[in-house]
Amino acid sequence: MENNKITRRMLRLWVLIMAAGIFAACSDWTEPEIVDQEIERPHDQNPALWQQYTEAVRAYKQSEHFFVYARLYNSPQPASSEKDFMRCLPDSLDFVSLTNADNFSKYDAEDMKRMRELGTRVLYQVDYATRSEELSDATKLGAYLDRVIASVAANGLDGYSFTGIPNTSIPARAEAAALIVSKLSAAKTAEQVLVFEGNPLFVNADDRTKVDYFVLDTDATTTATELKLQVLNATGYAAVPAEKLLLAAAAGAPFNDEEGEEYVAITEIANRVVSLGPLCGLAAYDIHNDYYDLDMNYKIIRNAIQTLNPSK
Repeated sequence: MENNKITRRMLRLWVLIMAAGIFAACSDWTEPEIVDQEIERPHDQNPALWQQYTEAVRAYKQSEHFFVYARLYNSPQPASSEKDFMRCLPDSLDFVSLTNADNFSKYDAEDMKRMRELGTRVLYQVDYATRSEELSDATKLGAYLDRVIASVAANGLDGYSFTGIPNTSIPARAEAAALIVSKLSAAKTAEQVLVFEGNPLFVNADDRTKVDYFVLDTDATTTATELKLQVLNATGYAAVPAEKLLLAAAAGAPFNDEEGEEYVAITEIANRVVSLGPLCGLAAYDIHNDYYDLDMNYKIIRNAIQTLNPSK
């Protein structure tokens, strides 16, 4: 009997020793190790081919074509993924407006080289529509615009975009619009551009010729009838030349044609750039929302660019 007890004790001890060995081994197996990974981008893989490609892209952008414009909330803190950086935008974009340009970072500065290679023009956005209360004082607004101008010069950006809301009943808005256009149009060089995003009636009639392009606020428009009225109002009542007018469309938004048939807004509004004008081009908003889905926004953008410029 005593021998049996000893045997059982030894057996339990052996099991414990084996279990400890297994756990130790598992710990060795699952311990994370740092692995050096070097990301090799296209320009590193074949510099000569990359140069040919970028030359072709720049030549396309310098030719006569319909423009494609996008917004980017650059350098968020913290960044969530590659979608937060300019280097991952579609190469065929003509303009990108930085909506977090107040916090232009070293990463943005690094990406500017790629934007130069591709001929994509980078703009500093002054979002007066969102910050009208904060910038209601003319002195404060003027000081802010001075900082914007200094940043554009220091970082080699290609101009400015600004937003606003019509000033029908609030004289301060008309004064703000006049100040924004006056300062930014005077500061921009011959190579830089000034773009307004929104209802063009925000910009005083005498100042509209100082704005190079207007992005019409059609990103929330859901029907063909409403879109036509907005375009007529912009080109007629607001007297914006068709060749300076872009139509905005939000990625993932629906759009109904004259028969009530639903389409993807970016695709359908790209078609309307041609049929309602021809106008200057398309502004695509919120394209980063499904960056990792290859069959969605980025593919839709590429298709829209091809629709607008089929022979390019």
